[in-house]
Amino acid sequence: MSQTETPARARRGFLRIDATRAADLIRRGRNGQLPGPAVFDVRDRASFEHRHVEGAEHLTEAGIGEVFGRLPRAMPVLVYCYHGNASQVFAEMFADFRYAEVYSVDGGFEPLVAALAASEAGRRSPALPAGASAGLRAFLAEFGFDPGNLDATREHGLTPLMRAALLGRCELLQELLAAGADIKLRNGDGNNALWLACVSREPAAIQILVAAGIDLDNRNDVGATCLMYAASSGRDEIVAALLAAGADAYVRNDDDVLAVDLASTLECLRLLRHSAR
Repeated sequence: MSQTETPARARRGFLRIDATRAADLIRRGRNGQLPGPAVFDVRDRASFEHRHVEGAEHLTEAGIGEVFGRLPRAMPVLVYCYHGNASQVFAEMFADFRYAEVYSVDGGFEPLVAALAASEAGRRSPALPAGASAGLRAFLAEFGFDPGNLDATREHGLTPLMRAALLGRCELLQELLAAGADIKLRNGDGNNALWLACVSREPAAIQILVAAGIDLDNRNDVGATCLMYAASSGRDEIVAALLAAGADAYVRNDDDVLAVDLASTLECLRLLRHSAR
């Protein structure tokens, strides 16, 4: 699914997502950045026993009642099958039983396995370099970050790069990026460091992250982009900076809404209307 496509939300309330987004949810759950998700494999038992996603539970229609009896309704649920069809049936069952966050994986098992493998390929834990500045060392110590792993998360699922962006600390962003901090990581809400830079209202931080190749149009767990956040919070200077960097004003969130629809000030509305011409 491209960034400009809107996920198809089923009438009953579950969400169809692609394998890359599903893999990201699983990875962040494993890292403790968000609860769950509980992962269910609804293929036949032999296929499940032969190979399945680590941590997944086999599920049949006969056994779903038992799952409803023990799985908290607040737990996110992710369901996959062979190709993404049967998983929608099970996802609708979970949604009918008032599970608030339910996902069906489009494409099914094989694309999900490939996406999980791709997310792990070449992953390393960048450590604080010997020549790190005193400022960076003090920053890591202040927020309890592990100097041996600059991608490790702490409170609210924030990495050091995200925390530095939230503080608008441009010098720390540059030093962390030079040390190999992963710019693709997302926090417990599915936001990358660029979102936190927008919160800080620091255009220079945005420029640093964009120059380093961050995803300008990352859609978080409700499909919102940084441009949508900036527009809805009336940060016209941030809207201008994002548009100048190439943010896509035509991306829609999970409710099929554009950034221009969320504009809370006349200036944000003007900027976004102009960009849509």
